[in-house]
Amino acid sequence: METARLPNESDRLPIYAAEGATRFSHIVFGVSDLDRSEAWYRDVLATDLLGRDLTAEPAPHTVLRMNTGQLIILVENPTFQRPPHTNIHQGFMLTPSQYRRAYERLRSLGYEAGDTHEGSRPFDEYSIDVLDPDGHRLQLQTLDPDADQVVSQGVGVVDCGPAARYHVGQVVLFDQGKFFLVRLGDGFLALSRWCTHMNGQVVYQKEHWHFACPNHDATFDRCGLPEPYPGNHAGVPLRLHPVSFDPAGHVLVDTNRTVNRSSYEPAQAAQPRSGALSAPGSL
Repeated sequence: METARLPNESDRLPIYAAEGATRFSHIVFGVSDLDRSEAWYRDVLATDLLGRDLTAEPAPHTVLRMNTGQLIILVENPTFQRPPHTNIHQGFMLTPSQYRRAYERLRSLGYEAGDTHEGSRPFDEYSIDVLDPDGHRLQLQTLDPDADQVVSQGVGVVDCGPAARYHVGQVVLFDQGKFFLVRLGDGFLALSRWCTHMNGQVVYQKEHWHFACPNHDATFDRCGLPEPYPGNHAGVPLRLHPVSFDPAGHVLVDTNRTVNRSSYEPAQAAQPRSGALSAPGSL
């Protein structure tokens, strides 16, 4: 079998949801064969079996406990059939070490342990899709312990050309160094492309005048600040790279240095010396 990427060892449970999110108490699955499903959730997913018929549910059922303490309740219905062609699934967050053990266990049992969305995930996010005996799709996920850390490109100082080339409101992506050069009325910002949520790569959506991470829908305004709407995964602003100017008036961005911040201040935007810019336009 082909070997997949695996996270570094860690026993820390990753924080995935937006800050302030609470955990659920239990989840219920309808199953057609209680013995078969109980064995699968116990032996394949390695949940803890607590016992049978422990709740007020009138139908035969099994209660199992996950690594986070929440419960899985399997309720037997011999005629149960999961609707076909649905993308509904349940996601379970594991520590990196638990994820590695789950991956090895699934592979040893003959499961592919693949990820149906591998090409669209941040590089520090890991995920396995697996079906239970009744076709419920389960997603096992984890993050590397450094999933929210600074990603260095190692390309040093990038010359972005003459400052006069850029008009106010313009946003330009520099793939070398993975940053956006933004000219505001206050001056120039070099925004790291790496999302501060989980290190996905943000894109600029000009029609909305904001940056968006396609992985988890975090969005930021042109100053790199999280947009204020409920559920936005963007907890802190995009990071900055220092901007300077050479004697010829070229914009220089030092991608080897990264600045974390909690807000936007006009002093963060770099202004070239007087006379280095032609009359700026506006948007």
